[in-house]
Amino acid sequence: MPSDAEFADALLDEASRQAARDPSVRRSDWRTGTVTAVDVAPGTVDVDSVRARRLESYVGPRVGDRVIISQSGMGNWVALGRTASASAALGLPRFVYKAANTDRASTTIRTADPDLTMTLDGSAVYVVEFHLFVGGPASGLMVTSWIAPSGASGLKGAHGAASTAAGVDSLTNAGDNISGRFGSHGFATSVTYGRRDSNTNLLYAVETGTVFTTSSGTCAISWAQSASNATATRMGLGSWMRATRIA
Repeated sequence: MPSDAEFADALLDEASRQAARDPSVRRSDWRTGTVTAVDVAPGTVDVDSVRARRLESYVGPRVGDRVIISQSGMGNWVALGRTASASAALGLPRFVYKAANTDRASTTIRTADPDLTMTLDGSAVYVVEFHLFVGGPASGLMVTSWIAPSGASGLKGAHGAASTAAGVDSLTNAGDNISGRFGSHGFATSVTYGRRDSNTNLLYAVETGTVFTTSSGTCAISWAQSASNATATRMGLGSWMRATRIA
């Protein structure tokens, strides 16, 4: 039979073990939860009854976010950020790029580039950018348009060499002193770019816009020749796309 001292020691050990498992005793904890209010106090989120200070990296907080919160030994709470989900994280850009040229000849039917395409989430807002290295023969200039998710709204901006830019002088063929285009258009509106002296000497074009989605779907740059020509029009190696979800 244990002595009184041994019994007291056993009780103390068990109390210590129980305290180590109880956040209200040890005053340090981390857990997941769902945000129920945002910025009731500046820079904070509420997770049910817990009010936590957001880390600077936790941008664009929203009610319904599934987050990780952590409590210090002093009892203060911090919101570390969202847990991973199938949706794109806010503020974190996604990139795709062309590791090889894509050439298209004898076609005026625009189709999505095989590399410059992404799936966007529904009920979201994205900034989408296409940085394009374009080229083609005189009668087969590149024509682009966007494929956007069904029901998406917004406008794109396009700037690059004007369709009248022709590779007939040394400045044009150096990518210099070229007429440009700087329009704002609907996603499906076609945009035609000029050329240097061949499809191997490329010009630079940028298309960008804010895309407001209602449903998930593909966003891509679609392109073809302005006039059918047996000499290929080229979307060049190193062209790239970036999509950043902002809401």
